[in-house]
Amino acid sequence: MKKCLLEIGLKRVKQGFVLLTVVLVTGCGGGSSGDSTTAASDTYPNAFTFTDQTGVAVSTEVTSAAITVAGIDAAAAISITGGTYQIGSGTFTNSAGTVTNGQTVKVKHTSSSSNNTATNTVLTIGGVSDTFTSTTVTAPVTGVALPNEIDIVETS
Repeated sequence: MKKCLLEIGLKRVKQGFVLLTVVLVTGCGGGSSGDSTTAASDTYPNAFTFTDQTGVAVSTEVTSAAITVAGIDAAAAISITGGTYQIGSGTFTNSAGTVTNGQTVKVKHTSSSSNNTATNTVLTIGGVSDTFTSTTVTAPVTGVALPNEIDIVETS
């Protein structure tokens, strides 16, 4: 008689949520002899964080520092909102795709055309997301009159 094995796993993920995985190992029931096992693929990566940028020029392409995908053992879905992403040294794209453990990812967007304004790009990998934000430089001060001459008076 064959044995059936049911694996149950818990993995703590971002913001206190717990991911419950249940894996039914094949080979249960009648039929051929011998047990075979199948492990579930983990496509839920470790949390990642982009470093936001401030003081960027208006209407300029801004590229994040790279993050490294970790914590998965199979290709995970990757998608973006509000910009484009690049895997490794590939081309930047806004199309959905897949990424594997150990690959690096950068995101890019065009900064706002207004001063002191944030632009956000959200990258999602396997259900885990982070937002890359760039904020444009504050507008220069205008309309302040400076005197044409400055008199220096010595006092004793």
